[in-house]
Amino acid sequence: MKTYLPQIERRILVRPNQTYGILNYDLDNAYPQRMLELVAGSPTAKDCWNKRTKFIAGNGLEEKDLGKQIINAKGLTIAKLLKALATDKALFTGFGIHINYNADFRITSVSYVKFEDIRMGDTDNAETADKFALYSDWGRKTWKNIMRSKVTFLDKYNPEPEVISEQVCKAGGWEHYKGQLFYFNPEVDDYPLIEADSVWEDFETEAGIKIFNNREVTTGFLPSTMLFMQSRREEAENTRPDADTYTGINIPTQLEKDLGAFQGAKSAQKIIVIEYEDESSKPEFKAYPIQNNDKLFETTERSVEARIIKGFSVPKELINAEKSSGLSNGSEKKQAILEFNDNTAADRLELSETLAEIFSRFYKDINPGKNWNIIPVTAIAADDNPGIKAGNAINELLQSTLPRESKIAALVYAYGFKQAEAEAMCL
Repeated sequence: MKTYLPQIERRILVRPNQTYGILNYDLDNAYPQRMLELVAGSPTAKDCWNKRTKFIAGNGLEEKDLGKQIINAKGLTIAKLLKALATDKALFTGFGIHINYNADFRITSVSYVKFEDIRMGDTDNAETADKFALYSDWGRKTWKNIMRSKVTFLDKYNPEPEVISEQVCKAGGWEHYKGQLFYFNPEVDDYPLIEADSVWEDFETEAGIKIFNNREVTTGFLPSTMLFMQSRREEAENTRPDADTYTGINIPTQLEKDLGAFQGAKSAQKIIVIEYEDESSKPEFKAYPIQNNDKLFETTERSVEARIIKGFSVPKELINAEKSSGLSNGSEKKQAILEFNDNTAADRLELSETLAEIFSRFYKDINPGKNWNIIPVTAIAADDNPGIKAGNAINELLQSTLPRESKIAALVYAYGFKQAEAEAMCL
């Protein structure tokens, strides 16, 4: 008996790009850009990203007023830098910081660099090895081709005075020196995957469900219908001066315009009148049965949402708080916050150590206490009064002598439960 083990392809392929002297971030060199688009189209993924960012950034730095310190000529503060780094760390698991020095080899400027704009230099290219390429449109959204003249190369972070002196000499002096890039990457000589790369297909699925629902609304939830009619006698007027230019493009007839206007959420209550001369020319509308998509999409949406939440390692209580039973006293959410604080503790520590490393070499002492710890998100008290009151009110409703239909209506319209959930609670 033969056995076959299917090979699992790598999620990204890193290949040298000799044209630009970089290592491609996947075959199209646009893996981060594609992931950003997918996350933007998925409400659950975007929510999970925001939650991870919030917990990694925490409630700011422990050292009071440290976040207000300005660290470059553009007015960037440490608090804004922390939030930007946490945002990239939450999704890409890495981040980038641009650093520049003065002649005393002290850091004078610290700037945030978007992680998706960074590409590693080709290690086999003597000119770009140990460098990073920065460009704002690797995904070619603005320009069809990458403009080599706008690709900026920065040296790898190394604060040793001898190294900086050598880099300055190669650049042609301090006035031409562009500084270094601190590139935090959890991988070794490779590009990292996003936090929830294992479920990025579900981002696309959820976005597709959203588009489907929008299409159903804009067509007024009309059933799929076929129109049978004789060859149209009323032809559209397609004679126009530029007919040669628009060959094959016909102006719709009045019937086609009326049918188009009849569809849509805003036209659901309109009446359409179709005239015909005899029975043989009477149009016939026939609905053709299709699979019931409502239940199918509802089940798919729930499973997709659950996988995305799991992929980001976010406790479901923090994403679906509004779907909780309402009978809880808040202990579940408090426990979820404590758990997620533990899960993101390593991320906060990495950010703290990075800030401590960089600003220990700053041209002025902005943190005499040397405390760069980040305050974790505060857990909600378990004895949340609004939660207790809501839970008690629902319990009283369920135990009352009101008819079952009244209880269900109250749970749906007053407390926001779904119909099926309300019915299950009133069994």
